[in-house]
Amino acid sequence: MKHLDQTRSALHASHAVFTPDTFVRTSLIGWPGSAVVIHLSPVIGLGARFMQFSVQMPAGGAATPPPPGVQRFVFVLEGELEVNLADEVRTLGPSDYVYLPVGTRYHLSSAAEAHLAVFEKPYQAVSGADLPPVWWGNERQLPGDAFEGDPDLIARKLLPDDLRFDFMMSTMSFSPGATLPYTEIHYMEHGLLMLEGQGLYKLQDVYYPVAAGDVIWMGAHCPQWYGALGKTPTKYLLYKDMNRHPLGLLAGGRV
Repeated sequence: MKHLDQTRSALHASHAVFTPDTFVRTSLIGWPGSAVVIHLSPVIGLGARFMQFSVQMPAGGAATPPPPGVQRFVFVLEGELEVNLADEVRTLGPSDYVYLPVGTRYHLSSAAEAHLAVFEKPYQAVSGADLPPVWWGNERQLPGDAFEGDPDLIARKLLPDDLRFDFMMSTMSFSPGATLPYTEIHYMEHGLLMLEGQGLYKLQDVYYPVAAGDVIWMGAHCPQWYGALGKTPTKYLLYKDMNRHPLGLLAGGRV
């Protein structure tokens, strides 16, 4: 029904849902030749303090670090990505990821086409803590924990719960029919990419049908809840800011 201009995408003051039928590809400095979809960024005008985008890198594609002071997390959705550091080279495949702190010198490249999910955030230093290190992993190899004791809801932290890190990346996996145990309200904001499955996401007081490929933004203190529907599991990739005082987040200071 695209000819009738119908879409599930929605934008509100406290949240947003963006669906693949509305994605617009563009170019982005530092990613020459790649098709980029910028899903979330501060220019959304609703208080977002980070950037979430998808990258379709062509064969022979390359990328350089973001602007000074910005950290980057890259999750490989499809294909392979080569990460070339000063003293190490690794090739990442599907579900592999890397966290690259500010000041890291590196080069990204793809021998064949690669599809990536990328998150960037200005780093907020904290007194008495060093910069975080480069961090590698594979989401599928992490054991995960039962969320609130529910074995049908598995949470996997992709980064350490460490004061040096000012945001967390994780995945949440739901068996068919599983739900979050309650509506959450908290000061952290979220950026979310649906990786698998489908269900209903409650944001504020609206229920949205969502499916693999959708992107969701949840502002601070937005009521949120999810329930998995259908006969296949759900999994989503989730960003949230953490380990920093809310007043410091507002002022950008070392609080």
